[in-house]
Amino acid sequence: MDLTPFKLDIDDLINEFTESNSTTLADMKRIWLSRKFTFIYEARPTTNLAFFMQSLFAHSIHYMLSTTSFSQRLAGLYCLYCLYETQPFKPPFKIYLSLGKL
Repeated sequence: MDLTPFKLDIDDLINEFTESNSTTLADMKRIWLSRKFTFIYEARPTTNLAFFMQSLFAHSIHYMLSTTSFSQRLAGLYCLYCLYETQPFKPPFKIYLSLGKL
């Protein structure tokens, strides 16, 4: 399963957030909505949904743990939160994060 297009969409979302010098969740929400980012789930695979969600979560976590800029780390956190809160699955998929990585 090729998740590259989904990861590129996350990259674009995070880059737009950082390039606009944004720092608030409200800014991320504005960008998220302007890009209609919740539609990311419309193209999801029909199998391996847990793998799909964990891959999206992991890509956002990668930005949270990066050392490039505070804005990118913040964007990764906000993206992770938004992905979790907007997922269409009930019960929602959990985010697995090792405290050792933080």
